[in-house]
Amino acid sequence: MANIKEILEENRRGSADHSAAIIEYIEGFKHIVLRGAGKFGTAFGSFLLEKGLPGEPLCYWDIRAASLREVNSVRVYEPFSLELDREQTLIINCIPNGSLSGSVGEQEFLAKGYRHYLSGMALFEALMCAMKPETGFDAKVCIDTTFCNWCACKRLPSLLQKQCKKDQLNNFKDELVFPLATFVVNQKCTLKCSHCGQYINHYQPEDRINFSLERIKKDIDRVFDAVDAIGYVSIIGGEPFLHPKLNDIIEHVLTKPNFGVIGITTNGICSIDDDFLRKLDKGRTRLIFSDYTAALSVKQRKLFDDNVRKVSDSGISYTVGQPIWSTPASLRKLNLPESTRFAMKAGCNSTITCKTIQNGVYYPCSTTAGIGSHHLAEYPLDWVAIDETQSAADLRAKIRQVDSQPSYGSCDHCGEGGEMLQLPGEQGVSKRYIHIETARDPKISSCSKKAC
Repeated sequence: MANIKEILEENRRGSADHSAAIIEYIEGFKHIVLRGAGKFGTAFGSFLLEKGLPGEPLCYWDIRAASLREVNSVRVYEPFSLELDREQTLIINCIPNGSLSGSVGEQEFLAKGYRHYLSGMALFEALMCAMKPETGFDAKVCIDTTFCNWCACKRLPSLLQKQCKKDQLNNFKDELVFPLATFVVNQKCTLKCSHCGQYINHYQPEDRINFSLERIKKDIDRVFDAVDAIGYVSIIGGEPFLHPKLNDIIEHVLTKPNFGVIGITTNGICSIDDDFLRKLDKGRTRLIFSDYTAALSVKQRKLFDDNVRKVSDSGISYTVGQPIWSTPASLRKLNLPESTRFAMKAGCNSTITCKTIQNGVYYPCSTTAGIGSHHLAEYPLDWVAIDETQSAADLRAKIRQVDSQPSYGSCDHCGEGGEMLQLPGEQGVSKRYIHIETARDPKISSCSKKAC
């Protein structure tokens, strides 16, 4: 058989149909471990059983094994609690979101000697997704399927790009498609998560703001004009529901013809206005509740439940999930060798799934965004100041230039992290990141801080 990952990539993008060969490959293993027994793992396990795969080779590995016991009548075990023949075992990652969904999850198993490893998301897109190449991009499929992960999806941007090309949108000669673009609307939150990936606890008081609607709309206009398509437009903060103009921001994105779906990520510990829900587009927009209630107070849990109920009653697409967290990079300067930084950049998934537009700046990954937004170092080749570009073609060229670099200065700060956390959303200020407040370089100029 040809390289399984190559044919899987072709299938998930909709450029070929190797479905029978992929199923045959899976069936060839003595043991099939589904890592993760949540909504996605449940759906994918059910799919394999429906395809005629015997239940005997299957098992789930999940840290909740003691409470779950069985899913789809298949036994759930603690991760690595079984000693399996590594050459006869296929690991399928069924954690679609969070730290273990990408390269971190794969490295966890490779380190233990399990070298047969496939992404469950890739398999879902290749074998299960109802959005087919012959019918083309359909936002309704994405909105109606609530257990997959838009962040990692390659089928969505691939089929969307073909549709945009057919409609002759942004007629550039080359191709620039963002599977995901995250627009950050503010740097303030209703929670104080110790290990926040945005390092919200450590912004200076003057930086704890809502960005102006004018600034955000300008960023949306400039970026959409510069790219062929954006599969998933992610709206985050901080806490986006603290922004008084959130409705206007969403409405502005909805005017763009070259995007797939919008996701608004909220911790649910905020005021969700009924007027916002009435105006929210019900065909291409989803509210994504990150459930941190296990770490929160009774009063906060009640507010979360009330918000979920309100959204559910409105008929808007939404999901509720407890993210799996690991500690983010400390952002300390590590003085790594150039070869190490090159290798880090080459194997980094963040440059695909964490493209960030924040307060007038395009950042190619989450670490560059952390360094830039907290003013920790001046690395002008790590990001693009949008207002310093003169046209869509100029911005597009600068984005390409930044994206194609063999490494970033920020890569030297991308370490001292990755430890799994048992409780996402733990509240408090961790000493691990206190240095961010004192390391800030006062000489580094920031973009406009005009609050709404």
